[in-house]
Amino acid sequence: MIAPVSDWPALEPRIPRPSLAHLRGHVRDSWDEHQTRFDSAMTRLRASILAVEPDVLLIVGSDQGENFGPRSAPVFEMFLADHLDASAANRRDEGPDLFRVSMPIARDLGLGILNHLCDNGFDVAHTSETSDDYGVGHAITWPLRFLDLMDSELALLPVVTNVWNLPNVPGVRRCVAFGQELREAINAVPSQARVAVLASGGLSHLVLDEELDSRVLAALQSRDLESWHAIGDDELRLAHEKHGLPLRLNGTAEITDWIIADACAQVPAEIIDYVPAYRTESGYGVGMCFAQWGLPA
Repeated sequence: MIAPVSDWPALEPRIPRPSLAHLRGHVRDSWDEHQTRFDSAMTRLRASILAVEPDVLLIVGSDQGENFGPRSAPVFEMFLADHLDASAANRRDEGPDLFRVSMPIARDLGLGILNHLCDNGFDVAHTSETSDDYGVGHAITWPLRFLDLMDSELALLPVVTNVWNLPNVPGVRRCVAFGQELREAINAVPSQARVAVLASGGLSHLVLDEELDSRVLAALQSRDLESWHAIGDDELRLAHEKHGLPLRLNGTAEITDWIIADACAQVPAEIIDYVPAYRTESGYGVGMCFAQWGLPA
């Protein structure tokens, strides 16, 4: 989303895999089309967010070794400083002084949501500090950059999930329950703030799994949250092992954030676009999903 097409070859992992017959000779020819589709979907998503005139953007995104680690790795954590000061830079080739994000945090609303969650079966951690030079993880800051919301008047409420620090990575059933209770918490807080919820992350990656993504898309479009249980916990947590990759290359676990947002919405999602965006003929790539949930009647 951040890197131009000309830089995409540099994103390809250095771990070799055999070529897949159906991808030979067809990968890079699609990249310009993919970029056009990404841009179109992001324009539509930005318009959809602004059209409902939210006061607060609650972003559900995963920490990926940025602030979670040996010292602390909660299952769920809320960032509740008064203000967010972080970088939305591309960590591959942009330093932490670039693309700075300075936005208020809806702290009072967040504290109310936190209290409700803790009173109803979810021991959610909270923090007002970060240890990483870039600040809060890129799952929170990057959507602000590519949705062009860094200079908006929105307040933020980051909800950060654990995907890389086993064993306390939330499973599918726990994410469904958390999303449902998150909705209850938002409604229970005595606030007039209008809250939009955003799920940050890709579907399957860094090895693209179109079959798994098809089941995720079906669950997103279903009215029955039980449909998520067709996806096994280890399909998300251990996707890297299936493909012989290190944990740091398992982005598939980000699907947990989509599960939370879907359970919070409690209405079927409208899929704006899904692009199986391959980077290599060996299957490296990202399932790029763009979707929106409307307000329930």
